[in-house]
Amino acid sequence: MKSLLQRLREPVDAAFLAAFRMAVGAVLVCAIARYFLHGWIRAYYVAPRVYFPFYGFEWLRPLPPAGMYALFALLGVLAFGLMVGAWPRACAALFGGLFAYVQLLDRTHYLNHYYLVCMVCGLLALMPLSGVASLDARRRPALAHDTVPAWTLYTLRAQLLVVYLFSGLAKVQPDWLVRNQPMRLWLGTSAGARALEILVPLDVLAALSSWGGAFVVLCCPPLMLVRRLRPYAYAGLVGFHVMSGSLLTIGVFPWLMVLALLVFFEPDWPRRWLRWRAASPSSPAPPATARWVLPLLAVHFLVQLALPLRHWLYPGDVLWNEEGFRFSWHLKIMEKQGQARFYATDPRTGVRWELRGDDLLSDKQAGRMMTQPDLILAFAHVLAERTGLPGVQVRADVRVSLNGRPPRPLIDPRVDLAAESDGFLPKRWILPMEESP
Repeated sequence: MKSLLQRLREPVDAAFLAAFRMAVGAVLVCAIARYFLHGWIRAYYVAPRVYFPFYGFEWLRPLPPAGMYALFALLGVLAFGLMVGAWPRACAALFGGLFAYVQLLDRTHYLNHYYLVCMVCGLLALMPLSGVASLDARRRPALAHDTVPAWTLYTLRAQLLVVYLFSGLAKVQPDWLVRNQPMRLWLGTSAGARALEILVPLDVLAALSSWGGAFVVLCCPPLMLVRRLRPYAYAGLVGFHVMSGSLLTIGVFPWLMVLALLVFFEPDWPRRWLRWRAASPSSPAPPATARWVLPLLAVHFLVQLALPLRHWLYPGDVLWNEEGFRFSWHLKIMEKQGQARFYATDPRTGVRWELRGDDLLSDKQAGRMMTQPDLILAFAHVLAERTGLPGVQVRADVRVSLNGRPPRPLIDPRVDLAAESDGFLPKRWILPMEESP
């Protein structure tokens, strides 16, 4: 243990951390700009009449419209501050916290790479970020230092390895490897894939993409730790991300990973590749590491390893019931389409009627709600409250298609969802998936 702690505290070149900080900040600036350019702030956090906050965070509410726009403007400023190194630790901490608040407001907008952004910002907030290529170091030369503790390097590498490990393991299943789904569905609607169909049939392209993607995601990240194989592994991962970013709609995630993976190269790579100023022999020692940092990181990675495994505690297929699906790095492995109808029953009179809530949800909210059981439950409670009748019962007829299968019932239509509550226990009212012939 002493040897391990000594190795974690050994000084390494701080150039890698400066480059990582700048790359993450630049990608986040672009990500926030996309919210403004695409009108997502209004569409996601101003216009909706109903929100689906995460379990345990039902008390969270969006700010007034002007407040939400101001919040995203502040996020852009914080991302820029992180990029240029102006109070970067504070910028990382505030960006991560505020962005987490935005994501907790509505589960329908959950994306794995937004979760990764929150994790990375939290980790960066623990690290000495001002040493190299920062406005802080230029403003206060005493803050400049050419080395950082080695745990900063190992922490960022470990976080990325966790993402790739569980993303790759999630692809080792029949839909992905045997049926080549949902890749076949996605490529069928991709303009880039249709252009390639002249050279490669769609079925062949789907099989190559499925098997190649699983192989690259599982095998290349560990090979990044082997110095001789690192350039080839990096080339494979860059090719994978560029191809997936070109053929599929994944936002900034592929470009974030292409830049983040540079952390696996030797920590002085920016000095050698970009001709940054060489480390000064008189550079101050790396900042001391607080005693609580390493135990906190140990807890963080224990949680990171446990969360993706929790779906094994639930019966059934996680792609179907989605219990334990979020925060598990199940990246782009399923496509679901659904239809849902809700019915109310007045227990005093026995009268039954259909509930219509089309005017309450955006198209994106409705699409996600009709395939995710916890959102169906939450919407059933919204509809029950909207009737204004005490003790009203709400049942749902929901049929969902998973990865191109024929639609199957998802929710037990006999269960009064208005009487059910959300939580971490298995939801017995989710029907098991019946395999189609």
